[in-house]
Formats: sequence, C-alpha cells, structure tokens
Amino acid sequence: MSIGEGDVAALARQAVDLLDPSVEVRIEPGAPDDPYRRQVRSWAVWPLVDGHKSFGILLDSGMTGLGALAKLIDVLGEFASETERYWGEAFPHCPGHSHPASVAETAGSAVVLRCPVTRDIVGQLVPDVLP
Repeated sequence: MSIGEGDVAALARQAVDLLDPSVEVRIEPGAPDDPYRRQVRSWAVWPLVDGHKSFGILLDSGMTGLGALAKLIDVLGEFASETERYWGEAFPHCPGHSHPASVAETAGSAVVLRCPVTRDIVGQLVPDVLP
C-alpha cells in the first residue's frame, strides 16, 4: 500500500519526535515533472534542526508506511549527529552504549532498532499510519 502527503507528515513527526519533539518539520513536494516518476508523487522532508534546513529526506508515494518510517529514522541517524545541535550524539539511541542502534524493517508491521554489537532488539516502532 502506498503513502500520501498526510501519511508523510505523520511519519515524519513520529521519526523526528524520537530525536527531539521540539524540532519542527517542513515537507515540500518533489518535482512533478520528473519523467522517471510518472504516477508517483514525492516529498522532501526537512527536519528544521537549529531552525533551518540541514538535510532533507526524500520519500515517494510508492513506499509503504513501514518503509518510509525506517528510511526517516535511518537518515536522521546518519545526519543529525553532524548538526551543531546534536553533534556527536548517537541516534537512534542504543541504551547503555555510545553507538547508534541499527534500523531494520520487519516482515511484520514494525521498524526494529537493534544493537549492532549484541544484536538485541532495543526498540520497535509501529508506523502511525495504516500499512
């Protein structure tokens, strides 16, 4: 099942809230004239870390809620620690460790966060949108 603009907003908020609920999110539509994406809508999700665009996360309507949430968390983890506000902080958090948890989709309905050292599951997130 594909996602729409309202789903993107809900999933972006869910992912960014894991990092910091005070961070605002801006969502912009992707280019409607991309010849390689006919019948597919796309969006750029911009977490406004320190009040400005630091990095964008691209999503498209062909994604599932599960896949979009996993991508949002994964990309946040990759770039948030490079911003001034979260410099050097591990995200997503791996309890008791200084490294970030790894992000994976499950065959079921949740995004799983695993410790990359112990392989223990340290968190599970069910997307805030229907599958």
